Amino acid sequence: MKIGEPSLTIDDVEAVASRAQHVEVSPQAREQLDRSYRFLQLLVERNVPIYGLSTGCGPLAAFPIVAGQREAFQRNLVRSHATGLGEPHTSESVRAAMLLRAHVLALGFSGVDPALVDLIVRLLNSGIHPVVRQIGSVGASGDLVELAQIALVLFGEGQVHTSSQGPHDARVALAAAGLTPLTPRFREGLALMNGTCFHSAMAALLVARVERLVSAAHIAAAMSLEALRAHPEGLDESLHRLRGQSGQQLVAARLRMLVRDSQLLRRRESVADRQDAYTVRCVPQIVGPVVDTLHEVRRIVENEINAATDNPLFIVEEQRVVHGGNFHGQPVALALDHLKTAVIELGVICERRIARLLDSNLSGGLPPFLIDGGSAHAGLRSGFMGLQYCANTLAADNAVLAAPSSVRSIPTNANNQDVVSMGVLAARHAGQVTTNVEQLVAIELLCSAQALELRGGKAGSASRRAVDAIRKRVAALTEDRPLTNDVEAACQLIRSGALVEEVDKVAGRQ
Repeated sequence: MKIGEPSLTIDDVEAVASRAQHVEVSPQAREQLDRSYRFLQLLVERNVPIYGLSTGCGPLAAFPIVAGQREAFQRNLVRSHATGLGEPHTSESVRAAMLLRAHVLALGFSGVDPALVDLIVRLLNSGIHPVVRQIGSVGASGDLVELAQIALVLFGEGQVHTSSQGPHDARVALAAAGLTPLTPRFREGLALMNGTCFHSAMAALLVARVERLVSAAHIAAAMSLEALRAHPEGLDESLHRLRGQSGQQLVAARLRMLVRDSQLLRRRESVADRQDAYTVRCVPQIVGPVVDTLHEVRRIVENEINAATDNPLFIVEEQRVVHGGNFHGQPVALALDHLKTAVIELGVICERRIARLLDSNLSGGLPPFLIDGGSAHAGLRSGFMGLQYCANTLAADNAVLAAPSSVRSIPTNANNQDVVSMGVLAARHAGQVTTNVEQLVAIELLCSAQALELRGGKAGSASRRAVDAIRKRVAALTEDRPLTNDVEAACQLIRSGALVEEVDKVAGRQ
């Protein structure tokens, strides 16, 4: 994969972060880097004042930095900000952030030594990842704390993970890989720290993950609609076309494909005298906005991962240095909160269908808690009762996490950063919500698979294929057992995309 051209996609980010795709700097970016670096050197020769190079940073900008202090200043800037707390971020998040920082610097607006970008790329291709702790960034002048922890390693300090070893000394790891730490000559420390690359990287990985989750949730919903013997009129094409909401129409079309040959739906009954509950009848209306949100968040994030978010920016074509605030994280922080809310709503409808499947008063003849013991053994087994407690807990946790992070501004930096985005916090909370809803959808898949088997094999071909995929990993519940491993196996089907891939073989794609 070539970086430095403004066409990086979320799929590219995931390929490098999760599948270790090889990275290189494009020839065009190499020229841009060289041109930008020469322009910076010319400005330095002319003694043009440049924030963060000839001056201190933030409230200390009034203090000059003379030529002999530059290296010490850049190192001190990185060291002082590399003060993360808490558990480390995942290697995937760190790899994604490294890729984005290298890519943004390679666009040629930061005036950095091209060797800096080369070193990040070589670390990525060598499988060397800085240890970056989760707590510290406020997403204002960029993700300063997280990115400083990456910068520290590039300067030969801090700790790293490798594919074969846990946290150990960065300088030792670089030497073992034949890599030489960078010596900052001008503004390499500040350039590494500025910008939204860490929470944008987390957002990119989340979008890809949520897309797989939503696709799996469509399958779970279709299976539940069949298990609960829904009326298909709620999926009518004209009904959804007349509202005009694109996501709603997409979800309805997908569900029609998934249930098209089902013998369980009440096709011959009148819907007027027995309407389905909203969790059954209104899936397109409730999940459609989730799809619309996901599309919009993808657009915002893909724009941001190709954006110049340093300060200052060196515009060689105009022979200008522009000081400003492109490093502020509000666009992606707001998008992450929007995404989080949408994913929570996906979990809300999922949890309500789980409750309906398990309640024999609402499920239309299914046994209590989906365990069929017959009248002679009624009450002997509890079936999926315990999993419902887990589903309720996950839904409650989501309700607590629903509060937006992007409005939780607390001024920092002697009131220089007086409105901050909390972008990384938004990404962390959105990630936790996504994990919760993955488990909720996994529980629904297990319940609906069991319910369809209890219905006696009249499900549509797509749902039957989904049940087969689940049963290859999870046995039917005939005797009570702890279901922790069952849920994790179903989660893996969701995260890997294997469930959707399997179902698409018979259902097709839109």
